[in-house]
Amino acid sequence: MTIQPLHVAHKNAVNAAMLAGPNANPSLANMGSVTNFDRNATIFHEGDAADYSYKVVAGAIRLSKMMSDGRRQVAEFALSGDFIGLNWLDEHAMTAEALTDVTLIAYTRGRLERLGDENQAIRAELFSTLRHDLWAAHNHLVLLGRQSALERVACFLLEMRRRSPNTDKTTIAVPMTRRDIADYLGLTIETVCRMLTRLKQMGVIDIPDRHTIAVRNLAGLRHAAEPEA
Repeated sequence: MTIQPLHVAHKNAVNAAMLAGPNANPSLANMGSVTNFDRNATIFHEGDAADYSYKVVAGAIRLSKMMSDGRRQVAEFALSGDFIGLNWLDEHAMTAEALTDVTLIAYTRGRLERLGDENQAIRAELFSTLRHDLWAAHNHLVLLGRQSALERVACFLLEMRRRSPNTDKTTIAVPMTRRDIADYLGLTIETVCRMLTRLKQMGVIDIPDRHTIAVRNLAGLRHAAEPEA
């Protein structure tokens, strides 16, 4: 894990702006510093002081919470362009772990709050992120509470397809393990594998490898995500 201090030289601030991408707010990018984490590294633990927020530049992150009985609930997967650690609490409510090698832009909490107060464009971007997080949380609750196993897996693949950077959207990168997916969907690993096999047998998807899903029949995948009659 390599973390550059927040008082880095201007060169690193420029690198952060370049890494953030052409559509990023330049003021926001310039106020952060590039931070790298190796695969399987912990970015922050549940209960840690929420001194920093991060924007994902590259890689994938798992946000999860341990239950009192020892089970793990995965709440979210953060991908390129997503923010993590944005909250109004003094402590992080989730544990964030790198699923792959990850590059982030780190922001001190106080500086990010001041930027939001001073810059309307930054404030709009932060509120947009919070609104999306709220929508995602509500959607996840519906997925866990009302959908069948097949619907959950199909909805998950559709969401990963929506977030895929590939322009044709026919190949979906799946950086998380089957256990991660199971803990996110509230299923067992065996059920997740069985549902993926079922979708493959239906001619809806192919599985070239454990971290890639090829969508062969988008209409069929969408139908599988709908409530069963």
